[in-house]
Amino acid sequence: MKLMRWIRVAVALGLAVGLGVTSFLGYGPLAAAAAVLVAALAYGWPRLTDSPQPRATGVMLLLFGLAGMAAVWAQESAPYVEWLPTITGIGLLWAFVQNLARGVDASHAVANVSAQVAGLVIVLSAASWIAALSVPGDREGVVVALVAIILAQAATALPFPARYTSPLALAVAVLGAGVVAALMHSGSVTLFVSLVLGGAMGLLVAAVDRMLSIMAVAKFQAVRIQRERRRDKARRFAVQLAVGATPVALGGTVVYLLERILLYR
Repeated sequence: MKLMRWIRVAVALGLAVGLGVTSFLGYGPLAAAAAVLVAALAYGWPRLTDSPQPRATGVMLLLFGLAGMAAVWAQESAPYVEWLPTITGIGLLWAFVQNLARGVDASHAVANVSAQVAGLVIVLSAASWIAALSVPGDREGVVVALVAIILAQAATALPFPARYTSPLALAVAVLGAGVVAALMHSGSVTLFVSLVLGGAMGLLVAAVDRMLSIMAVAKFQAVRIQRERRRDKARRFAVQLAVGATPVALGGTVVYLLERILLYR
């Protein structure tokens, strides 16, 4: 189990490197990296939440995640994310209709709808990375935030209680953000903004770890999964995939909001 926790770090590292590198290559490569992030969440989130309809839920998350990215990419001026609330509303209707189709006596209906809605918000947050890149001169902020996420994720994977790893995640995220800002010598993102970004990312990763780690070790809703070791291993990998990808996706929203507020753009 301790080794499995480091899978989430490897996932976050791979996704963060992909987003960071492609942010310097243009919108097309960044959109491709964000699509990989959406696909990871679409596969992992239904397994993390033990959805009774993992395939249908995964398809839903993938389609709406890609739709959110397309909507943000199509905007030519700020705020870039104005269509995301509309897409979210359509996604909510989809979730309710999908569960109504299961029948009134379907098991775990409330839990399934709640998980779908939460997953919808997370996959749509991935589109915020494209919006963040649309703010002129903010590539440095993207890199600072991604480094902070990786460091905080590594801290939460350490084999210590959360009361120790959570403050450590915050500390290393702030420190890492400050070091990256100093090395980049960028005028668009000041040291103060970088430290705020690092602190926000550290808090985000710590909060996600505290919430999702409980779900990751919770008793399965589907008893049959416990009887099949192969599916159990696949499920555990998918769980770590979702736990590693979630803070990266949500981090895009934090970066976009903080840059719009702190940089007055």
